Amino acid sequence: MSASIHFSIRYDGPALASHQMDIQELAPALIALSNMLEQAGKDAFPNAPEVRVEVKGNFKGGSFGVDLIAVQSIGEQLISMLSGPTAGAAANLLGILSGLGLLGGGGLIGLMRWLAGRKPTAIREEDGKTIFEMVIGGTLFTFTTDLITARLYQSRLVRQSLAKVMKPLERDGIDRFMCGRDGVAEVTILEAETDAFTFVVGEADIVSTVLNEAVLLQIESAVFKEGNKWRFTDGGPSFFAEIADLDFLARIESGVERFGKGDVLIADLRRTQSVTDTGLKLDAILERVHEHRSPLQAGLFTP
Repeated sequence: MSASIHFSIRYDGPALASHQMDIQELAPALIALSNMLEQAGKDAFPNAPEVRVEVKGNFKGGSFGVDLIAVQSIGEQLISMLSGPTAGAAANLLGILSGLGLLGGGGLIGLMRWLAGRKPTAIREEDGKTIFEMVIGGTLFTFTTDLITARLYQSRLVRQSLAKVMKPLERDGIDRFMCGRDGVAEVTILEAETDAFTFVVGEADIVSTVLNEAVLLQIESAVFKEGNKWRFTDGGPSFFAEIADLDFLARIESGVERFGKGDVLIADLRRTQSVTDTGLKLDAILERVHEHRSPLQAGLFTP
C-alpha cells in the first residue's frame, strides 16, 4: 500500500521551442529532484517511510515538461494512525512538497528568494515558528516560517539538490522553471533569480549565534602561538575558543599579562553553531576580555 501525489515540472524558454532538451541537462536535474524529495522526507518526517519519485507517462511538449509522482510506501507501523495510513502518508507528501515550495510557492523556495543569496544573521524558534533574521545596512529584517521549512533549509543536501534542479536555467535560452499540479504552475522561478539558489560546496551555514556577556571561564590550556585556540571550561565540558580581543592579546605580547594554573577570565563569549559538509560545527570566540583573575577562591566572586 502506498500514497502518492502527482505533480509536474517544466523548463521554458526559446531554446526549448522544439520541445527537446539535452538529456545531460535534464537527467542531473531529475536525479537531484529525486534526491531532494528523499532527503526532505527524512528531515521533515524522520520516522516516516522513504519518499521516491517516479516519472509518469511520456515527456510532454509545451516547453519541456515532465509529469512526476511522489510516492511513499505505507508500512505496518503507520496502520494505527487515527487519520488512516493513506491519509497520513499523503499529508506527509503534501507537507514535503509544500515545505520545499514546489507546491504553493512558499516554503524553502520562498525563504531562499527572501535571503537572495545571503546568509541569515541568526535563526531562532518562537511559538512553534522559526524566525530568520538578516541585518542589512544596520537594519534588521525578519522572515517567519514553519519548522519543516526551517529543517529543510538546514539540510545542506536538500539545498544542494535544489541548486541542481535550477541549474538548467544557467543555459542560454532556458529562462524559467515551473512546478504545479493539474496544468497550473504553482511556483515559477525566473533565470534572473537563480543566484538565490546557488550552493557553495565547503561553505558553512550559520544556524545560530549567541553572545554571553561577562562569562566566568577557567583556563585549562593557554597557547601563545598566533592562531592557536585556548582551552577553557565554564563548569561543563572543556572547549576550545579563539581570542579576538586585540588589546588583551597585545598585553600578553608585551608581558603585562602573566598566567598560572587555574587562572580565570571574565569575558564576552560568542558561540556560533553552523552546518558544514561534514555536519554540525560549534565555534567559540572571546570577543572581549574584561578581567584576568587568579585561581578561584572561596568568597572571591561574592557581590
